[in-house]
Amino acid sequence: MKIRAKISIISLLSICITILGTTAINSASLKQRNLVDLISLSEIILVGNIASVSDGLDNNVPYTEITVNVREAIRGDLEGTYTFRQFGLLKPRAMDNGRINAMVTPEGWPTYAEGEEVILFLYKPASVTGLRTTVGLFQGKFSIIEGKIHNRIDNRGLFTGLKVQKGLLTQAEAKLLQSNSTIDAETFISFVRKAVQLRWVEERRMQHEEK
Repeated sequence: MKIRAKISIISLLSICITILGTTAINSASLKQRNLVDLISLSEIILVGNIASVSDGLDNNVPYTEITVNVREAIRGDLEGTYTFRQFGLLKPRAMDNGRINAMVTPEGWPTYAEGEEVILFLYKPASVTGLRTTVGLFQGKFSIIEGKIHNRIDNRGLFTGLKVQKGLLTQAEAKLLQSNSTIDAETFISFVRKAVQLRWVEERRMQHEEK
């Protein structure tokens, strides 16, 4: 029994590695990500409302499907609605063979609720499954509540270790980078939009501080 259990665990880990792809695996260490990381590692950056959340199995791969009404695509050619799938079920599911599939959304991954207003920094999809998630897991998913942005760690580290070239920031933007947990959503969105459009990260005008 112990040997079989060990084999099952190894098999499950192998499946997870294949499913998630290297992008999600690298972020699973929960390394602290600041805004430079969120922008540089994102294929898509969008602002919108969660239209629907559902789950299912595709070739025995459990997924949660999220559809977003896109208000603005800061990065990516998106309009109308955008749908993506993230690894894991919403809750354990009874299978036809009588067993229970308990491969739910892993701890530390973002969760979604219908009607929620969000800002998402999304990785490229995994090459094998097409599944994707946000950069730094819960760090790259922000809820907009009463005009303020919040991720699951109260935006901790968002502006830590971030250096911006002198002369680029307005007074409001400079004040934004000194913010802690209370961050105005529209000011943040405007700042990210500007940084992406003017390629601040790519041209190293906004980068990590040298250690």
